[in-house]
Amino acid sequence: MNTLFKDLQYAIRTLLKRPGFTAAAIMTLALGIGGSTAIFTVVDAALLRGLPYASPDHLYHLWESRPQQEFAQREFSYPDYQDYQQNQVLEGLAAYSGGGGIMTGRGEPERVFAPSASANFFSVLGVEPVIGRTFQPGEDKPGAPRVVVLTYGMWQRRFGGDKGIIGESLTINGDPYTVIGVLPASFQFALRAADLWRPYQPTQNQLTARFMHGTNLIGRLKPGVSAGQAQSELSVIAGRIEREHYDSHAGTGLKFIPLQEQVVGQVKPILLVLLAAVGFVLLIACANVASLLLTRSLARQKEVAIRAALGASRWRVIRQLLTESLLLSLVGGAAGLLIAYWGVSGLVAVLPDNQLNSLPFLKTLHIDSSILGFSLGLSLLTGMIFGLAPALQSSRPDLNEVLKEGGRNTTGGAGHRLRSALVVTEIALAVVLLVGAGLMMKSLLRLLDANVGFNPQNLLTMTVVLPAGKYSDASRQIDFFDQLKEHVQSLPGVIGAGMVNILPLQGGNTTRFNVEGDPIPPPGQETEANFRIVNESYFQTLGVPLVAGRMFDDRDKPDAPAVVIMGKSSADRIFAGRNPIGRRLVYSSGQTPPVLIVGVVGDVKIGGLDEALRPVLYYPFRQAAGAGTNLVVRTNGDPTALAATIRNEIRTLEPEVAIFNVNGMEQLIANSPAAFMRRFPALLIGIFAGVALLLASVGIYGVVSYSVSQQTHYIGVRMALGAQASDILKMVLKQGLILALAGMAFGVVAALALMRLLRSLLFEVKTTDAGTFALVLGTLFVVALFACYIPARRATKVDPLVALRYE
Repeated sequence: MNTLFKDLQYAIRTLLKRPGFTAAAIMTLALGIGGSTAIFTVVDAALLRGLPYASPDHLYHLWESRPQQEFAQREFSYPDYQDYQQNQVLEGLAAYSGGGGIMTGRGEPERVFAPSASANFFSVLGVEPVIGRTFQPGEDKPGAPRVVVLTYGMWQRRFGGDKGIIGESLTINGDPYTVIGVLPASFQFALRAADLWRPYQPTQNQLTARFMHGTNLIGRLKPGVSAGQAQSELSVIAGRIEREHYDSHAGTGLKFIPLQEQVVGQVKPILLVLLAAVGFVLLIACANVASLLLTRSLARQKEVAIRAALGASRWRVIRQLLTESLLLSLVGGAAGLLIAYWGVSGLVAVLPDNQLNSLPFLKTLHIDSSILGFSLGLSLLTGMIFGLAPALQSSRPDLNEVLKEGGRNTTGGAGHRLRSALVVTEIALAVVLLVGAGLMMKSLLRLLDANVGFNPQNLLTMTVVLPAGKYSDASRQIDFFDQLKEHVQSLPGVIGAGMVNILPLQGGNTTRFNVEGDPIPPPGQETEANFRIVNESYFQTLGVPLVAGRMFDDRDKPDAPAVVIMGKSSADRIFAGRNPIGRRLVYSSGQTPPVLIVGVVGDVKIGGLDEALRPVLYYPFRQAAGAGTNLVVRTNGDPTALAATIRNEIRTLEPEVAIFNVNGMEQLIANSPAAFMRRFPALLIGIFAGVALLLASVGIYGVVSYSVSQQTHYIGVRMALGAQASDILKMVLKQGLILALAGMAFGVVAALALMRLLRSLLFEVKTTDAGTFALVLGTLFVVALFACYIPARRATKVDPLVALRYE
């Protein structure tokens, strides 16, 4: 122990004597270790730690599968839920559904996320409240008392953590609810944004209608039951449902997915790619520091030789050198923790709210003891990786040569080859990272440039919800939104205003139908389409063209025959050259009268940016009015500049109206899930690639610079014999560029093999995109040329007389 302490003291003195070298090595390691720690923090929260529920590995999410349909999976109907409860493999099967509204009581009216859940929902998850209770059996039945459980965040934010909130009444969408409990701060439910939870009390229609989907299911396995056994028994129930209700369930089955996979499955490949990318950066950092240590070891050859001559064993020398390496890595790791802390905070800060709600574990990211342990272990491993080769190389000097006065170094050749190999490795890894970043960035640009069917520029959107108690009648809702449209359109800077219940790119509910008079398709093969409820000016405001027929107008009154407008692709596919105008659509449910097709409009993306066009039907607002809608406003300038003015105009019409989700359409598109899933990794891989490029350029500069210093005598001889400065410049550049080209060649081979892992993240970009590879190689060549040029130009300034006396 005493010897180790002495080694540590000596290592500290040695490193302090060379502050430039020490600072460069620590900063390089801090970048690699800090980046790795930051990404591992996210991976740990998302993939390694279980969900914050009791025995989370026993929890599974259920879906109704429809492999032959356009919508391959969907939620269940409430009667399906009741059927699946009759099983022998699940300890509990809970249901939940989305929801929201306007909450009043204890402060200003507020828009809240208020999903509903079955009475056993929290017991299935294994979640206990911090105060009060959760739902009791029977509270999820129709007609049961209305109760509500608050999330911890809502309790703190809205009610200041007041424990007296239990038993108080809140009003949601005009209905009174009694607060019965508060969930713990650790509770997260990524599948539904939630401020509070209500009991899932099905309507009479939901209790009987098999075609009304919207009930999500989560099950907990019984002890000793495997996922395969559960899948088999539940699939038998699914088969029985299909046989008994073939009209509504033809071709359906059951998907049984671990809840962890359901929550993080979409981001898992992204996180693994980022972990690999930051691992490459760490390897480059190790190679860079190893190269620095090799260069420094040549200056210490005489010191090592003297120690060996005085009786120090080779192991003793290696241990001393490794102590210095480990000390460097530990200090670099400590600095890396600061970078990781800032990186994690910055990562969360740049994420849009909708992504934080879908990935709630990101809200609680922090550096805890497990992350500190990871960083310590990574630092020690890093120290061993970059310190071992230089230590072995330095521990076997030729004593006779080294101890001669003016003797040349004896390990320069081997050390130079090792440094050259390290630089080639750095450049190869940098090529992989740069190609990955380039492909991701090109994919993102292609995605954001995708045709959405309308012009998103200068378009403002906001959700407007009327107080349910005052506007329960459809005629009052229609009157208010008519006035609202007129008032907004009269504002300076406004070109037009329209309304839609669900904005583009946000999916939504579907309906199934067939064309009246056409052959009735077999059950399960009807056309399924999303639907939108729009007012007369919606298409004009967005700039969606009329293809055939007419737009909605004043003729489409509540008491007029029901009408519909179709998207062009849907009409082309369904009618195949026939004229759709004047035809009628019949719904599979049989509970809604047929509707008359009066128009066909251009295609608008209803699902994600990266999804194919979906079939869509548009209904007139006057025939399907509601208390809430999305206002869409076209302006002649920055749309957000008019947001406050439009808010005030709305409140002059109705002071109690709720207004939220105020965004520019371009911002909505940029923050959409499809864009986020590409922008987020593109940004981080781009940063890693930039660091890799910097480190690789420093590495090649160091090797070429050292080579020049070692060849000073040779350069002097050549210049004395008549060599021109240009000859020396070409010689040095050639040495450096050979290493760079070798690294590029290896990097291209590695990139071609590894980019296949990015295929699922790319949009309309091939993993072998020639333009990206050419840009990366061109950039790297220019950087390498510049890094070689500086020492090469210095070599041309060598004085032959001085050089001939060198060493």
